[in-house]
Amino acid sequence: MSDYSYKYAGNLYLNITNRCMMACPYCIKHKWENKFRGNSLKLDREPTVKEVIDSIGDPSKYGEIIFCGYGDALIRLPEVIEISKWLKSKNIRVRINTAGLANRYYKKNILPELKDLVDVISISLNGTNPKEHNEINRPMFKEESFDEIINFAKTAKEFIPTVVITAVELPGLDVSKVKDIAKSAGVLFRSRPYLDEYEEN
Repeated sequence: MSDYSYKYAGNLYLNITNRCMMACPYCIKHKWENKFRGNSLKLDREPTVKEVIDSIGDPSKYGEIIFCGYGDALIRLPEVIEISKWLKSKNIRVRINTAGLANRYYKKNILPELKDLVDVISISLNGTNPKEHNEINRPMFKEESFDEIINFAKTAKEFIPTVVITAVELPGLDVSKVKDIAKSAGVLFRSRPYLDEYEEN
């Protein structure tokens, strides 16, 4: 596979940017030197829509195609839209993994632009209050980010069939409280293991 896509657990992941709205010190891209289970996710430049589509090949081979690299794909919203249109024209299930700050980043509600193009949006919320979230994740919008993410999740329900808030099982983070936040927002919740040692596969 190219640097623009990589396989994992029967799905295909699209790596279209290394830019992110967070600067999480625990991110495995630092510990794993921008690698992920044998794939180098460090981009020398951001790929074009055509390059990403060419890297996919036959999308029907995968259970799901997911925008997820060592950056937040929604920073490249126009490209996400174009690639998703191509995937949906082939009836492919599409998921986006995001920090949930795109509405603040663009200073508008971008979720209507994803309607009918995205089946699942997975939003990372590693923190139980604004102060803790800011300290753990070092987000672009500081302590304001916490409420922005929750509002993004609530709004996403209007446009995306499945909305999930996720939390990494970080040392010291009460994941059960994040689960309660997800429930209050009316969305699903999933905990994610804290990865430390590099995994080749």
